[in-house]
Amino acid sequence: MLVQPGGAPLTYTILVRGFAAAVALAGRTDRPEVGFDLTLTVTHPGPGFPDDIAAVMSYEDIVEDLRRLCGESNVPGADYLADRAADLCLSHAKVRRVQVDVAIPAADSGGPTAGASLTRARPAQG
Repeated sequence: MLVQPGGAPLTYTILVRGFAAAVALAGRTDRPEVGFDLTLTVTHPGPGFPDDIAAVMSYEDIVEDLRRLCGESNVPGADYLADRAADLCLSHAKVRRVQVDVAIPAADSGGPTAGASLTRARPAQG
């Protein structure tokens, strides 16, 4: 693993913006389009890494995880979705840190959007 001055691992950022999927929320008869924005800090594979998807983190893996999460039934709300999305991201060994923002539109078109935002990081290796 390459490190920066000071010993921190060399990383890069993956942005997943505007992912939306219908979610079966507890207590709602509609299936609102829930929006997700994610910022992932990922371990860099180093200079001269092969042109091989296995060498880097693919955002498609994260999108597939989000699709499965959104397919769950009776989802309690935005906090749950943000928490589970963060867990799913950190289950990938290359992900060092993740910020998740979730937005759920109101049941009526004029109401406020509910949401949650959280940041989690993998414990430092030492």
